Amino acid sequence: MNPFCLFVIAAALLGPTSLLAQPQVLASIKPLQLIASAITEGVSSPSLLIAANQSPHDVTLRPSDVRKLADAELLLWVGPEMETYLTGIMARTAPQERTLQAASLPGIRLHETGADSGHVHGENDGHLHDPHIWLDTGNALIIARHLAETLVAVDPQNRVRYEHNLQVFGDSIRQLEQRVKEHINAIPDPRYAVYHDGIQYFEKQFGLHHEFVMVPDHDIQPGVKHILEMRQMVAERQPVCVLEDISASDTTISTVFRNQPIVRVRMDTLGDAVAPGPAGYATLIDNLAEAIGHCLQE
Repeated sequence: MNPFCLFVIAAALLGPTSLLAQPQVLASIKPLQLIASAITEGVSSPSLLIAANQSPHDVTLRPSDVRKLADAELLLWVGPEMETYLTGIMARTAPQERTLQAASLPGIRLHETGADSGHVHGENDGHLHDPHIWLDTGNALIIARHLAETLVAVDPQNRVRYEHNLQVFGDSIRQLEQRVKEHINAIPDPRYAVYHDGIQYFEKQFGLHHEFVMVPDHDIQPGVKHILEMRQMVAERQPVCVLEDISASDTTISTVFRNQPIVRVRMDTLGDAVAPGPAGYATLIDNLAEAIGHCLQE
């Protein structure tokens, strides 16, 4: 039997997936999965390590999660500032050439942790940085560009598709930024508080600033002294609403604001309600802008 016949038989036995398997991206958190989905559209579907409704700061990996890490062809994560639980295990299971650490990519804009947040996420070159980097659309584009370059290197047969997807994503980012600017500029009196200081990348990009942070560290419930300080802040600055995240405590918010009416709006900064796909990341940012607008215009 000639070599070509052997090839045809092998192809029939193995199936098209085995011969044409594409590199599979594993994202540590949902926002990175959304960015990756835009770049791999039409080629593959990135998987997710932890659920979007789970805080990435406090994770216990299951054996199945560890196997995902070990089997991942390309892991996309923020870095040890965000996914502290990954630092040790990655040293044992994930080779450096199979990982893309978003916070360390050239050109990524990093902001120091807010002076009023009191929360230290991590350290880089002696400075403390906020790891919520995906909430800056410029950072999202940089992550997408480096991911596309990496995928082209390991999967050159789909080069045209990856490069086309990157171009489409870049165009969508520019349109997204214009929409958000118009939405934010229409807000008459942006006086708001945040439960946890986790949206400063979005705030600085689009010219917003919260009045105060209710809980400096979402892992530690505030004491009596801090509650009294927050009540004083409420009296002095009179925010019209408070933006919450998945770590928000109803008890803490009720105790701080007592009988004072306050609009409460939950932000979905991790994209829990967003379906992966080419428009997923833009939807996450659009939803955040709409939540802030709703909070401030009530």
